[in-house]
Amino acid sequence: MKDTSRTPINLEKAVGEFERNLIVEALKKCDGIQTRAAKQLGTTRRILRYRMDKLGIDISRDKLA
Repeated sequence: MKDTSRTPINLEKAVGEFERNLIVEALKKCDGIQTRAAKQLGTTRRILRYRMDKLGIDISRDKLA
């Protein structure tokens, strides 16, 4: 029997929120310096910038302090 009492999880949304939180935390630790945050996350600044755009992360708008 299938348990229908649970709220369905949207995988794409959950992964996006997780990724967004990781990026924002890395940017906070690196004082908003994208190159350092990218290095901490094991990626390039270009890929970090792409993901920030995709997830709507704006350093000037989001409070990183």
